[in-house]
Amino acid sequence: MSLQEDLYELFLLDTQVRGLRSRLDAAMRRQKAQQTKLDKIENQLGELRNQLKHQQSAAMTAEKESNEIDEKIKQSREQMNAVTSNKEYSALLVEVNTLKIDKGKAETVALDHLNATEETQKNIDVIEQQVDSQKNLVEAASKDVEEARVAVGDQLDKVEAERAESAKKIPTASLAIFDRLAYEHDGEALAEIEEQNRKRNEYTCGGCYMQLPIERISSTASKPNAITTCPTCGRILFMKTENIEALSGK
Repeated sequence: MSLQEDLYELFLLDTQVRGLRSRLDAAMRRQKAQQTKLDKIENQLGELRNQLKHQQSAAMTAEKESNEIDEKIKQSREQMNAVTSNKEYSALLVEVNTLKIDKGKAETVALDHLNATEETQKNIDVIEQQVDSQKNLVEAASKDVEEARVAVGDQLDKVEAERAESAKKIPTASLAIFDRLAYEHDGEALAEIEEQNRKRNEYTCGGCYMQLPIERISSTASKPNAITTCPTCGRILFMKTENIEALSGK
């Protein structure tokens, strides 16, 4: 086999390997995306639960303060019943009224925190449902990954081994060119020369669709053991046997 034929064989096997890998890679990317979304929702849930704890604690503190003020009011009223002078009575009355105002403020604060806890709990209930739904999506995505591994596994190993054997036929320098172009063009290291009009010598690169100089066509057809590249995109050019024969016949 010529270098061009060996490169084409390697190209076909490389394409198969990339195709098999892409299926597994795509499944793994989907699984990772779903897991990332789940982590984000669970973090949000954790923040809401911490917020609820703080709100509940603040409500309890305000209620405790209100109860303590209420106890002070009772004590002041008992003192009012025991005093004998109007001055003492008036002072205690002012104190009781002030305490009532403070109690009202504490009760308002407690009520605000209780209302906030109710709203936060509603949000928690919603997020918990989202977590459950997202866990199902993560589980399904993980199942897809395992199924892809099973489906691709043996076949991928086989094709990778065939590609490795095919690569051994290629000279080191030529293989380096192939690998570089495959990396740069996402696996499309080779491009077929497409005949547009044989009489007018019009041929284009199947990779970038640009017109090719006739010398590139001649080089590809007449030098099967050399690499000829597209001057525009740099891909390795190849021609179908029937086109080479037709060109030679011309």
